[in-house]
Order: sequence, then structure tokens, then C-alpha cells
Amino acid sequence: MANLFGTSGNDTLNGEGEDDLIDLGAGDDFANGGAGNDTILGGEGNDDLFGGEGDDTVDGGAGDDLITGGAGADSLLGGDGNDQFYGLTVGDFINGGEGGDDFDRLFLTDLVPPGGSYVINADPNNPDNPEFGTIDVFDAEDNLQGSVTFKNIEKIDPPKEPPIDPPPPPPCFTPGTLIATPKGERKVEDLKVGDRVITRDNGIQEIRWVGSREMTEADLKRATHLRPVLIQQGALGHGLPERDMLVSPNHRVLVANDKTALYFEEREVLVAAKHLTGLEGVDVVDVSNTTYIHIMFDHHEVILSDGAWTESFQPGDQSLMGVGNAQRQEILEIFPELATEKGIDAYASARKSLKKHEAAFLIK
Repeated sequence: MANLFGTSGNDTLNGEGEDDLIDLGAGDDFANGGAGNDTILGGEGNDDLFGGEGDDTVDGGAGDDLITGGAGADSLLGGDGNDQFYGLTVGDFINGGEGGDDFDRLFLTDLVPPGGSYVINADPNNPDNPEFGTIDVFDAEDNLQGSVTFKNIEKIDPPKEPPIDPPPPPPCFTPGTLIATPKGERKVEDLKVGDRVITRDNGIQEIRWVGSREMTEADLKRATHLRPVLIQQGALGHGLPERDMLVSPNHRVLVANDKTALYFEEREVLVAAKHLTGLEGVDVVDVSNTTYIHIMFDHHEVILSDGAWTESFQPGDQSLMGVGNAQRQEILEIFPELATEKGIDAYASARKSLKKHEAAFLIK
């Protein structure tokens, strides 16, 4: 058993595969318990906490925490603040906690098996309080798989596309990518809030937010789906991009040709880099480490990066989770409407975005 302790800063601690105690203390921290029956204490701050395998106890403490249970029968405690709970399995107990005007959310993604269903039951001891109850989970043959018990939960979100542990990086660039501005091309890592960038649809626009996410060698070995995609010079046709471009796998590229018009009745569409790896010169690559950099405007924009049109950051449930709690709070301070589903829906995509099977038509 390992006892791991954080500092008063922003810590990253990973369990050692045993029944670990991880006490993070103050700060906006990240912890992953891994295997074993772990106890993770977030303390103060906006923390990202992953229980991993085993029957874990995860206590977010004060702050707006993102808590992912993982396998096993876990006890997940939000404490004060607006907490979000993911990665549930039957046998879990979730207590969102109370404190001020908190708003705790329970996401049923991963809980319900394919073709299965669920029923939310009121707590017989609090029948008139929707914040207390149980969730029965059934498989595709209507067999009861088990239940989850919850209390002090203000909203239950139905199953959606499952999050990935760790969350996938949102669409973003890597250092060295050149972004077109009115004053010429500039390295993306040198851009800051207030800088002006050339966009395809809305002329020159100011950057409203800049964020980044370090991807260590350990991160990329543990989650190979997070490895970047290299788009070699000319791989997109017409000499584009103008130089080799390295992006996150979910970064979407503008594609415009006769096939897009034929198959999708739209001349221009957006396609994730990971869905273009069937093209010659587009490949997932092994790197020892990298940094994913995201830039955001008042609207979802299409901008010139290394001479090719690609997207800016677009907030959504998955992409906001991927930037981490601290940066998510920064975004919500600038765009408070994004704290609601209505606000996220209003931040519309600049183009139709193709799914994997749709993108396959473009690389035949």
C-alpha cells in the first residue's frame, strides 16, 4: 500500500497498483488510483479524480470536481461545489454533497450496456425529493444487472457517447504550427488572448481564450489513442498543408471537393485527423511527449494553420471535460452560458462534421 501526498499546488499523482491512499491537499489536482481499492482525497480546489479499478472511495472535497469511478463498487463523494460524476458501474454509491447553490450532475454514460435500459427510482425515505434515489440497470434482454444509489444529485444526464479515461484531448494544435494573422504567420504557442487571427467565415477575429494540455510519455503510453496525427506536406491535396503539421487526433480539417458535394450535399465539411489516416501521408505517430494547444473565439471558426483550413476549439461535453477543471472554469467565466446544454448547443459548429464511416467515403 502506498501513501501519496500532494502539495498546496496543482499536483498529478498516480496510484501504484495497490490499495493506495492519495491525499492531494489544496490546488487543482489530478489523480488516478489505477488498480486496487484506493482512497483518493481531493481536498480544496477543482480536481480531476479517477478511481480506476477496484472498490474505491473518492472524495472530491471543496471545489468543482470531476470524479470518474471506473470498475468496481465505488463510493464517490462530491463535497462542496458543482461536481460531475462519470464512469459509473452497478454497486456504486454517489453523494453529490451540499453547500451553497451547488449543482451536481450524474452522467449515466458507461453505466447502461449496449441495448440496455435503466429506471430511476425515488428513495422510499425521501419520495418527494428527486435528489435521492436509485438507478436500476438492465441488459438488452431486460435482465437486472444491479443498481446505483445516489443522493444530493441535482441532475441526471442520460447515456451519451462514453468518455475515454483519460478524457480525449479536444481539437488542438501542437507547438510550431503556424497560424495566419493579419501580421503574417505566427507560432500557435506565441498567440495570446486578444490577438487577431484570419478566419474563413468572419474575417479577422480576436482570440477569447487560449489553453494547453501537456501530454507526457507516460500519458501517451497509457492511452495510445491520444497520440498525435502527422499530416505531411501536400497530403490533403493542392500542396496542403504547406509543411508537415502535427495535430491532436480529434482536430478537424476542412475538406472540400467533388466527393463531399456528392455524398453529403455540402461542398465543405470537417473531418477529424484520426479519420483521415487512410490517406497517404496521414498517420498516427509515436512521440515521446507533446503539448496540445487550443484557441477559442466568440464562435467556432475555421482558420489557416500551416496553410490548411482547420477548426478552432469548439466547446462541448467531451471537449470541456478534456481540457480539465481549471481551464474549464476559465472558459465558463468568459462564456457562462456554456454551463448549460442550451448554451453549448448555441455554440454551433462552423461546418458539418463527418463521423468515421462517413469520412471513409472521402479516402477511397
